[in-house]
Amino acid sequence: MANRKKCLVDTSVLIALFRKNNDAKFALDTLIANDAYICDITFMEILSGCSNVEKREYAVNLLEVYGLLKNSEKISDISMQLMKRHCIQRTGQPILRLADCLIAAFAVYHKMELLTFNKKDFDFIKGIHIHQLSK
Repeated sequence: MANRKKCLVDTSVLIALFRKNNDAKFALDTLIANDAYICDITFMEILSGCSNVEKREYAVNLLEVYGLLKNSEKISDISMQLMKRHCIQRTGQPILRLADCLIAAFAVYHKMELLTFNKKDFDFIKGIHIHQLSK
């Protein structure tokens, strides 16, 4: 088998998976466990959306399947540079939101493709490579 690229999974894909979205299940099934990672920001975003203990426990069990990447000084530096470059106000909302900025920094730092359902949130960032799905 050819060398497979490791892939960072964005929160949007995991939210879709929790909502029983078939595209999310297909996308994640195409990545073998050793190739799929989440970052601590995504972990916290998912848990913050859980409305009860049962959903939180389900989410934690599901998230443990993925490799977990933790923030570092280098990733913080990259995220601050990205925010300086891309936090231009448009109709009162920043183009690059805080969580997306941090997730992008992880992908750039680790040179990983990003699996996301919100390509528009990332495709303007230099160094981001969006994971392409083929059905």
